[in-house]
Amino acid sequence: MSITASVGLGGKNTVADTRLIQASINPHVKALGVDLLEVDGKCGPLTRGAIKRYQQVFLKMTSPDSRVDPSGKTVQHMANNPAPADAVFTASRSPSKLKIGDFTLAPVVMDPADGTVQDAYTAFAFDIPDHGVRMAGTDFALGVPNEIDIWPAAQLKIGATLTPALLAHEQFHYDVGFVIARQLARELTALRAASIPALVQAYVALANLHFQRRAGLIQARYDKDTQHSANAKYQRIWLDRMTACLGNEKANQIGGFWL
Repeated sequence: MSITASVGLGGKNTVADTRLIQASINPHVKALGVDLLEVDGKCGPLTRGAIKRYQQVFLKMTSPDSRVDPSGKTVQHMANNPAPADAVFTASRSPSKLKIGDFTLAPVVMDPADGTVQDAYTAFAFDIPDHGVRMAGTDFALGVPNEIDIWPAAQLKIGATLTPALLAHEQFHYDVGFVIARQLARELTALRAASIPALVQAYVALANLHFQRRAGLIQARYDKDTQHSANAKYQRIWLDRMTACLGNEKANQIGGFWL
């Protein structure tokens, strides 16, 4: 990375250069003990303070000047240390195994995918925290470390019995969300773009591809094959596929379907 003019206290503080510095600091805010910076190109007190803290912690400056110069030690250090080695996206879920208490009782439960009335229906919800933007070489990348959170959105028809077989069927639907999230996490870790708008656009496209299109295709095929758990043969085939997928953290397919 390189900047055209000084950023920080007494600097020229062009929008483009300031964004580069803000994005370069963001992966390190935990180690620095400062707040995540908005990559807005405005060199306010939070950005100047973060530059000073960066110089104190990483460069061991006794008299930090809160300014990053084009050929100075601070920008050189930022260029050589874009993010901690373990700075990646990961995926987690809570709970990992569904139980009766995770289901909301409803008088009618309908599968929105095919409009059929069922005893139970399980989807998954997700959250991807906003950890800002960072620099990765000359490109922008999403702030890391970060974690995609998954949790169940499950319904059980009033009066229906959550048998072990039905629970296993609903667990599969929930597990799809988790294995999809693991794959998305790997792709978001590697995501790069030449500008922040392009990065945001690519991020939204990836989230939609995995959580909507690919998850929807897997869920629909699973329900069709298993006849909503009525076909024990295909239920076992799909559950075995999921067991194998869960056991391989780098799995990018299940049953021939891309995650």
